[in-house]
Amino acid sequence: MRLHRRWQVAGIAGGAVAAGVLLAGQLWLTLALQWTNREPLANSAVGLNFSCDQAEYLLLEEPGGGPDGYVDDGRPGRAAWCAGVLGRLLELTGIRLVRLSVYWDEVERREGEFDFSAVEAQLDAVRAAGATANVSIGMKGQRHPEFYIPAWALAGVEVRDGMVLSEEPLLRARALRMVAAVTQRLAERPEIDSWTAENEGYIASHRARKLSLGRDYVAEVAATIRANDPLGRPVAINHAQHYVMDRRWRDALADGDVLAQSLYPRRNGSVLGRPVVVDILQLGWLMPNYAYQARVARAAGKQFWITELQAEPWTDGDARLISPANRSRNLSPATMEKNVEYARRTGAERIYLWGAEWWLYQLERYGDGSWVEAARRAAAGD
Repeated sequence: MRLHRRWQVAGIAGGAVAAGVLLAGQLWLTLALQWTNREPLANSAVGLNFSCDQAEYLLLEEPGGGPDGYVDDGRPGRAAWCAGVLGRLLELTGIRLVRLSVYWDEVERREGEFDFSAVEAQLDAVRAAGATANVSIGMKGQRHPEFYIPAWALAGVEVRDGMVLSEEPLLRARALRMVAAVTQRLAERPEIDSWTAENEGYIASHRARKLSLGRDYVAEVAATIRANDPLGRPVAINHAQHYVMDRRWRDALADGDVLAQSLYPRRNGSVLGRPVVVDILQLGWLMPNYAYQARVARAAGKQFWITELQAEPWTDGDARLISPANRSRNLSPATMEKNVEYARRTGAERIYLWGAEWWLYQLERYGDGSWVEAARRAAAGD
């Protein structure tokens, strides 16, 4: 009887070991076969995103300063200051591709009265550096609060949480008139090599009451840009796909000249109450296969870009409080370079890094040039 029990225990233990080996083998096979670990590294051109608002937040404003800690967007010399910061970033990194947003509430503060000074000064800096720019136009732009709609354009529009803004005929017409006017004005700029219709147009904004835009409207923005650009430069539509079940990337591919994606591999979470950073691109088949998307785009005669690649820490707090003495667990210069490797494995023709203003903040405030140096190496392909 005892011998029989021993055999039972041995059998159970052996089965558990075999199951563990099988599970480990499946995990290894999943990691080995997924695109993030097997696709070749492409010779992607590396650029940067730039927002003067973000540069002001980091370089000019003080944490905890309240109203006194903010700087006025209408202050004299702002356009030149914005251009100077962008020019310095291009000089430090050697990057020659820039992605800018035209902010509606900045360029048309009053209906029909346009002020292009800020965006044109930044384009002057791009040209002076021998670089080129992708320019996004629409209701949505880079950085907080994502929707940059002037107060006058919302007159007669009842804004409700979770609504699709582009379904409001009055607001839609006003936005499309702005898109046409901005494109006509900037179309003469030779340093612009491409456009983006809206910014992550399909994504509901958690920063702005979960407001969103419709696919038909984003396609109409793209068509409006094309109709007002005599040089016929390509129009990208960018998406931010989090999981493989989201198929809207096919809409962006169908309606745009370039399929573009945002890519943020390092996500914060918790396990048993302890903070962890998850590399979501190692979650196997749950994650989108961007390399496949790039191949589909090329088969359609189009390009695939990463228009936002995480190159600054993801934080829910005040980013200005992160320093060499108080480092973020989310991202380091080394893991930033791993993100660039992921992006190159997609086969993207272009990769625009997200976080350039952060690199300069770390350099100027704390003397930490490691972020700028990591960006320089990425641009050089080192």
